[in-house]
Amino acid sequence: MRRTGAIAAVLGALALMATGSLDRLLLGVFMCAGLGLGWLNAQVTWLSIVRITDAETPSKQKLAMSAAARLVLITALAILVAIFTRPNGIGIFFGLAVFQIVLVLHTVVPELKGLRQQS
Repeated sequence: MRRTGAIAAVLGALALMATGSLDRLLLGVFMCAGLGLGWLNAQVTWLSIVRITDAETPSKQKLAMSAAARLVLITALAILVAIFTRPNGIGIFFGLAVFQIVLVLHTVVPELKGLRQQS
């Protein structure tokens, strides 16, 4: 998770530089907020999974409800930010999307390398 957070921080800095040069610095700030929100969600997801699987009776239903609650909360927050801070607030969605791409690639690439070495 640290490496994913570091990559997100670098991407956030690049977003701030790019949007700053276009005189849309607030858009970059919201992109960074989206990246941070994505990282926070990943951390809370990890803690939730650990807590639920360490229980005496792990429940798929608890895990699903926890994920659904986080998804609803983050989506509602992002929508509110985007609506109340138009037009730059849309950057929060870009930040969330970029973080998810980084997280998926950070997970998939080592697996693909492992599969390639097996064959």
